Amino acid sequence: MKVMVDGKEESQPREKLQGGFLSGAAICLLFGILLVAIGLTFCFGPSCGVWGWNIIFIVLGIPVSAGSLAHIIKRSGKRSMVNGAKIVFIIGCMVTIGVIIWFVTLLNSLGN
Repeated sequence: MKVMVDGKEESQPREKLQGGFLSGAAICLLFGILLVAIGLTFCFGPSCGVWGWNIIFIVLGIPVSAGSLAHIIKRSGKRSMVNGAKIVFIIGCMVTIGVIIWFVTLLNSLGN
């Protein structure tokens, strides 16, 4: 980008693209849903009759993907996309904590 100053053209470096807030959130949510789909499709753990490991895998899918993608996007300098990924990470962590509390409560009620 060239700017006219005192009749002379000066070159200025172009600003890096910031990326979109919603696009960063959408990418992280897409990868999180992909991990959830993998958790629902395949059986993990000691035996395929037990879905406990799958629930943990499903619950951790969204925050883990959002956190890792936020770190990757941060290196590219796209601040708005990083903010979108951070929001998905925070919401995913809240959902994760709620589901883990529910799962532990469910397991405790089975023992009584």
